[in-house]
Amino acid sequence: MTQGRDGISLAPRGARKFMGIARRLSVVTAMLAVAALLASTGTSFAKSKKSTSSHNGLLDSVTLSNYGSAFSGSIETFAAGAGATASPKLWVKGGNTLLGIGTGPEGINVSSSSSHHVAITIPIDLLDFTGFGAAAGLSTHAGTGFVEIFSGGANGNSAPESIIGTPNVSFGVPNTTAIDIPQGAAFEDPFDGINPGREILAVTNTLPTVIGPDSGEAICAAPPAGAGFSVGTVTEYDVNTLGPGINSVVPFNNNPVTALDDTTGDVITANATIGGCLSFLLGPVADAFDETGFLFVVNEAAVSAGGPGFVSVYEPGAAGDVFPSAVVGLLGPTAGDFVDPARVAVSSDSDFFDDIIFVTDVGDNSIKIFAPFTNFSDTAFLFQGTKLAEIQGGSTKLKRPEGVALGMASGALYVVNNNKNSLEMFTDIGAIVESGGGNIAPTLIIEGKKPKMNFPVDVAIAGFTPSASPTESISGDR
Repeated sequence: MTQGRDGISLAPRGARKFMGIARRLSVVTAMLAVAALLASTGTSFAKSKKSTSSHNGLLDSVTLSNYGSAFSGSIETFAAGAGATASPKLWVKGGNTLLGIGTGPEGINVSSSSSHHVAITIPIDLLDFTGFGAAAGLSTHAGTGFVEIFSGGANGNSAPESIIGTPNVSFGVPNTTAIDIPQGAAFEDPFDGINPGREILAVTNTLPTVIGPDSGEAICAAPPAGAGFSVGTVTEYDVNTLGPGINSVVPFNNNPVTALDDTTGDVITANATIGGCLSFLLGPVADAFDETGFLFVVNEAAVSAGGPGFVSVYEPGAAGDVFPSAVVGLLGPTAGDFVDPARVAVSSDSDFFDDIIFVTDVGDNSIKIFAPFTNFSDTAFLFQGTKLAEIQGGSTKLKRPEGVALGMASGALYVVNNNKNSLEMFTDIGAIVESGGGNIAPTLIIEGKKPKMNFPVDVAIAGFTPSASPTESISGDR
C-alpha cells in the first residue's frame, strides 16, 4: 500500500491491477457507486484547534510495520516515553526475518495474552524466495503471501517463531491455509470469553473472488441486482497450536466457499472462516476486534474502480457466510463518507453498543470517527452507523495516514504516515470526539533518521485487559 523510492509500485493495490482485479470489480462498482453518489461527502471541519495537552513522550509502547523500499521491510517498537527523535527499543530487520522479501510487511498486531506475540502479514513474495510467491512461467500470478508470528521482544535479525501459509499454491497445490494476499491481522481479546484458552488471530485476505455460497443473496446476486460475486475472505488461526517453521493449517472454524482460482479463473473450493455472498466482503484489507469479540473489517477493493470503501462488522465467534451486524460507509447516513479507507481501531468496553471506531482515510488524509451500532435499518437489517467526528487539516500533519491504534488506558490515538515516515500521537481523544474533531495538531510526532521509519504501514498496541463480558445480544433498538 505504498510506493518505493524508485517509483515502482510494489503494493498489493498495484498487484491487484496486475492480476486483472480492476476488471473483475467493474460490475461491483456499477452497483455500489449508486450508494456513494447519493450520499453526502461527510462533514468538513475547517476550524483550527490546538491540542488540549502536551507530552514529551509516548504514553504507550507502540509497535509498527515498515513496508520499506524494495527488500527492506522491518518491525520496530518504541517504548512508552519515547520522544520526538527516539530510536526504536526493538528493531527487527534482516534476512532471517523474511520481512524484506519483496513487498515488505503490511498489517501488524500485538497479542494481549501473556505471550505478546507479534503477527505481521507479507502480502506477496515477488521473487518467490520462500515458495509463497510467483510460480515459474506464470508471470500473471503474484503468489499468495504468508503471515509471520514473532515472539514478544524479538529483536535484530530474528527468525519468526511460526509462519502461516501454503507454499507453491500456484503449482497446483491446494491453498490449505487460505492465506491469499493478506493485508490485515488482528488478535482477538483473550479475555472476552468467546474462545477461552485460544489465541485467535484473524487475517484479512484480499483474494479470492467468491461466488458462493448463497449466490442469490446480497452482492453475489446475478446482475443487475448484484455484482455476481464478493471478494476476499477472513481466516482465523489459533496461534497456540502452531509449530516452528511453516504451518499449512486449515483455518479455525473452517467454512469453505466457492471461489475462482486466482490464476485460471476455474471454479474451486477455498477454505475460509468468514466468506461468501452474505458477508459483504469486498477486498478486506484491515481488521480489528473490540473487547467483546466483534470483528471490524475495512473493505476497499471497489475504490480503485470508483466505488465506495466501507467497514463491515461481524458478531463474536462469527464463521461461515455470515451477514454483518453493521456496515459503515456504504448505506444510509454514512454512505460515501470514505474516500479510501485504510485501517481501523476500536474504542470499546463491556457494552458493544458504545463502540467507537477510528478509520484512517488515505484518500483525503483524515481520521474518521463513527459510532457503528447506530441507525439500524429495518430494510437492510443491519446498523449503518453515525459519523461523530473527523480529524483533518493542515495542522494534523497527516499525509497518507494508514495504521491506527488506540491506547485504551491512556486515551491516546496513534497513527503512522506512510509518505512522511512519521508516527503521530493525539491525546484527549474523548474530548476530540465530543467536539467533532477538526484541524487538530498532534501532541507528539516521532520522525527523522533515528526512528528508522521506512514507509510505515500499520501500528499496534497490546491494549486488551480483563473485563466483564456482556450478556446482551445485538438488536435494532438503539
